[in-house]
Amino acid sequence: MKEISADIEKIIRSQKVLIELGRHLTQIQDISQLLREIARRTSDIMEAERSSVFLYDKEKDELWSVVAEGERQIRFPADSGIGGYVLRTGEIVNEDDVYNNPLFNREIDRKTGYRTKSMLCVPLYDHNHDVIGVYQVLNKKGGVFESEDVRLLMAVAGQVSVILQNVILMENRKRMFESLIDALAESIDMRDKLTSGHSRRVMHYSVKIAKKLGLSTNEIRIIKYASYLHDYGKIVLKDSLLLKPGPLSDDEYVQIKKHVDFTRKILERIEFEEDLVDVPRIACLHHERLDGSGYPMGLRGDDIPLGARIIAVGDVFDALTNKRHYRRRWSVKRAFGYLKKEAGKKFDSDVVEALGEVLKEDGVLE
Repeated sequence: MKEISADIEKIIRSQKVLIELGRHLTQIQDISQLLREIARRTSDIMEAERSSVFLYDKEKDELWSVVAEGERQIRFPADSGIGGYVLRTGEIVNEDDVYNNPLFNREIDRKTGYRTKSMLCVPLYDHNHDVIGVYQVLNKKGGVFESEDVRLLMAVAGQVSVILQNVILMENRKRMFESLIDALAESIDMRDKLTSGHSRRVMHYSVKIAKKLGLSTNEIRIIKYASYLHDYGKIVLKDSLLLKPGPLSDDEYVQIKKHVDFTRKILERIEFEEDLVDVPRIACLHHERLDGSGYPMGLRGDDIPLGARIIAVGDVFDALTNKRHYRRRWSVKRAFGYLKKEAGKKFDSDVVEALGEVLKEDGVLE
């Protein structure tokens, strides 16, 4: 009777733990932090030293640690170790002494310097009930992992599986989005062999400048995409205008300037996620100047978004240091000298200074 009461008590405790864990996790937005917190709390709940979540990398046929308490990322072949066995079979392994188990991969302990004694390892399933990874809990303090520990870890693993599937989905969407942006940028660069690579170089300068200025991760993302697509509106322009050798006439220059309006209109058709809704606006304002001499709106000073001020500097620098149909390329020193001269007038001084630091780091400016 006492044993039955003890089992009921364990079940009640497990359910309370799951409810508390679920309530706590809803308050965490960052996926990495979320998984680390799950691992930490799992270790506390199960009175274990460490917890690790491994995801299967199909391309490399490896298991890699999405989170591993006390260690940096761990990778090992998916056909090795207890984790590999659980991945292949979907079976649960509860081992009191892993060094007596021929499946155990001692190489990981040798590399990390950690001594694994006991291990409870359960599979992580996707919605098709395919194994996508494993959840390991190591070294039960003062005893061995019991059946209630197995039930509890499987319950937690169910939550982790949902999170990991969302991570995989988001990563796939991110890769698709990145490839779309890359294709769009390449399509405008391919219009003119002379300017090929301009968009990517402007993105390189703009992102590095943004990091130098200490902008947030999301601000940098906005600048990354806006700078990569800043000239996309030129795809509407005729080759006779875009590829014309020599200087443009006044009327032709008016037509060329319309590319920023086309950029905005085209990019606004893209359904950017909420954090990136400013991409079209930032992209179309890269020709604005602090003194109001720019276009399309003639904005002045701080009325120009910082992202647009950053792209403006990267755009002008790259344009000057590469050959155009109407002039030869300038040296890096001459181009940067021009930007320094116009800093505080046409260009943001802090942005120009940050570009100088980037160019020195890139080894192209002394």
